[in-house]
Amino acid sequence: MDDRQTAEVLTVRCACGWEVRGSEDEVVAATSEHGERLHNMTATREQILAMAVRPAAARATATPGDAPT
Repeated sequence: MDDRQTAEVLTVRCACGWEVRGSEDEVVAATSEHGERLHNMTATREQILAMAVRPAAARATATPGDAPT
């Protein structure tokens, strides 16, 4: 995978423990479906993207004891 593809990967983690990783469109679709199906919640694309973490941001917030992903 090249740097451009890596930068496009997003992660969203729900408070229930569910997690999704993928492209912006994949993450938005999966998160929207998860919220509606399991939590009876709806979110806009903008709300979902605001919750999403990009790989560089995830590494920056990792604590020293975190295992690399």
